[in-house]
Amino acid sequence: MLGVAAVGLLHAGGAQAQVNQGTTGKPTVSSEAKPKSQPLPDAKVPLLAGPISLRDFPDMEPRAGLKEQLGYATQFIQNTPVDGAAATERTEVYLGRTKTTLYIVFLCFDGHPDLIRSHLARRENILNDDYVTVNLDPFQDRQRGVQFQVNPAGVQADASWTETGGADYSYDQVWDSDAKITNKGWMALIAIPFRSIRFPPKSTVWGAVFWRNFPRNSENDFWPRVSANVTGELSQEGTLHLDGLTGTAGSHNIQIVPYVLGQNEHTLETLDPTDPYFSTRNAEATAGGEVKAVLKDSIVLDATVNPDFSDVESDQPQFTVNQRYPVYFPELRPFFLENASYFATPLTLLYTRNIIRPEIGGRVTGKIGHTNIGVLAINDREPGQTVLPNDPLYGHKAGFFVGRVSQDLGKGSNVGLMYTDEEFGGGWNRIGGADFTWRMNSHWTTLGQMVESSTMQSNPQSTAAVFPAGYHAGPAADVQVQRSGHSFNMFDEYQDISSGFTTLVGFLQTSNIRSDHLHATYQWFPKHKKVQSYGVETNQNIAFDHAHNRVYHYTTFDPFVLLPNNIVLAPLVGQNSDTVGPQDGYPMPSSVNFTENFGGFVARGQPFSQLSFNIQALKSGNVNYNPPTGQVPFLLHQETVQALISINPIRHLTDDNTYLLDRDHAAHGGQLVYETQTFRTKLNYQFTRAISARVIVEYDTTLANPLETSLARTKQIQTQALLTWLPHPGTVLYIGYNGDTQNYNHHLCTVEPAEGTCDPMQPILPRGPGYLNDGRQFFIKASYLLRF
Repeated sequence: MLGVAAVGLLHAGGAQAQVNQGTTGKPTVSSEAKPKSQPLPDAKVPLLAGPISLRDFPDMEPRAGLKEQLGYATQFIQNTPVDGAAATERTEVYLGRTKTTLYIVFLCFDGHPDLIRSHLARRENILNDDYVTVNLDPFQDRQRGVQFQVNPAGVQADASWTETGGADYSYDQVWDSDAKITNKGWMALIAIPFRSIRFPPKSTVWGAVFWRNFPRNSENDFWPRVSANVTGELSQEGTLHLDGLTGTAGSHNIQIVPYVLGQNEHTLETLDPTDPYFSTRNAEATAGGEVKAVLKDSIVLDATVNPDFSDVESDQPQFTVNQRYPVYFPELRPFFLENASYFATPLTLLYTRNIIRPEIGGRVTGKIGHTNIGVLAINDREPGQTVLPNDPLYGHKAGFFVGRVSQDLGKGSNVGLMYTDEEFGGGWNRIGGADFTWRMNSHWTTLGQMVESSTMQSNPQSTAAVFPAGYHAGPAADVQVQRSGHSFNMFDEYQDISSGFTTLVGFLQTSNIRSDHLHATYQWFPKHKKVQSYGVETNQNIAFDHAHNRVYHYTTFDPFVLLPNNIVLAPLVGQNSDTVGPQDGYPMPSSVNFTENFGGFVARGQPFSQLSFNIQALKSGNVNYNPPTGQVPFLLHQETVQALISINPIRHLTDDNTYLLDRDHAAHGGQLVYETQTFRTKLNYQFTRAISARVIVEYDTTLANPLETSLARTKQIQTQALLTWLPHPGTVLYIGYNGDTQNYNHHLCTVEPAEGTCDPMQPILPRGPGYLNDGRQFFIKASYLLRF
């Protein structure tokens, strides 16, 4: 089934509120007084004689004679929880630059510095701490920016920012930071080389937003004011004046990041169902790398050869058993994540998880005037490795080609065109169409897209199942309406996907569907109360196919309350309804509707610096989409739990834990049909800002009743260990281990009794009572950033 409305509460951008810390350390409501004056939305960035450091700010004041040389911004205003109120604590920002570097110093005053939240963590893992942010918009298009963030331990995070998609932390640049906690609060230095920023060569003014996150107060303070009652952050940006910037050593540069990899690998190969075997490679070496070139300070050319992603951590667990539609897993590989916003449209037409084993590829992204450009061309070795050597397409590579261009129309609006194409073995999947974003006013935004697909099967003599058989074509459309405000927020999306539409480059749950998804929240903000806000949330998903058969109808309603320390409590009620029939491939004479009411709760928050949690528990219903062979789906009573708990017992150690439970019984008779559980723990110890050790262990199990379901009984243990030295992005040394064991029978296949050979008609790797290590890898990988 689809997600419930509580998902909205799990996002960091949900309801927030603010408290102050009294002398006892207990939360108390802070003043809601409006600031006496609004901050000036302009600041100067003077040219300095030399670099500056935190040593130039003793006792959280600029040293004698320095203050007059620096630009200055202050009078931060709350965005949450009390939109427009004065910040609880004072924040000052000092600005300056040399011919090579931009310097930004935050002075974050705090009446209780012992309560500042700070951890020595991996790069970009700071969002539960106090931290400061600068969001730069050198092109002043008010749609795209770059963020630089620092916590009180000096740990960095950087991200590309889009008004429609928010922060994308795959963006990595080389810059310097420092931070220090004092008896008056804490201070941070951000030093960004101009060669790490894209900007117009003759620019003298940049857009900028400064932001202080104050987690124990559930507070976000901004300069200039970023109102929660107005859509967007950069739409409200201030202006930095960098007079005389022309001639500065800027972003004309080339970056080369070669890597070398040495590994021992032991893998179970099951391509031939009659001949499964282990492949062992010892002391295997390989190499590859990436190249980045920046043209005209705004166009970025990226190329990759033989990329390796051994160091990328495993996916965050999700419910994947007995799902009606494919499950979306976010991309984790850095090459595909960077500048992904240039290809983002209402329909997900580029889902790079479909590119499994690339060999060589290139990408062009950037901005020329008001025109945004994105081009991606890359191949994939995987399709040609899924068939036997005697197959006509064995060893062939698939080609992926994606292009997008959009034109900014001002005030957050744009129009665009997009084309995607996958080619393999004479077959193709091609999609083209147009999209738009229209910011109607400060609250309302409309997005839309219409595309057409054309799909032809590849060589019919091959068993490579890349494209569906025959020829298919059809349109698809998506319209979204969004309303952003302090109290009332709404999102509504309508999709119409024809039966002939196919996207194998993108992600689509199903075709032949007309669906609408409505999500809305309304909040109230009481004055002088420890309840910082309360409200109601509703979520509705409804869909029909093009023959007017209802597919599903999900409705959820939940009141919620926000307490200090970002603690949200929300009871949930609702109803789920799924309709399945012969059109879904089941041996049923007609469609049957399965409906069940449900209830549960959501709780999340960060009550202490050492603990954050996010828990959802539901007692609901589901449909058995995997009945035994020849039987039909039936209604299930379902119990689910999702728990994410993060613990920081000491400053250097982070322990992230995930637990998932999905237990289902037959609604009639009460027999257990299946139960799945997932336990995942990720331990990270940070020796220094550059050196860390990470261990991930995940246990997944499915207990299935063979009389009620065709699901297999499975157990799996995945392990990852990684020692990292990362002085800055691009230059890194990894020493790692990846392993996988499952409850496979050690005979590797189902044996035909008469012949004593593997039965190709039976599942390979039948399940057994023990465990089989079906894959392990030990590797050492090193890369080095060269900049010219």
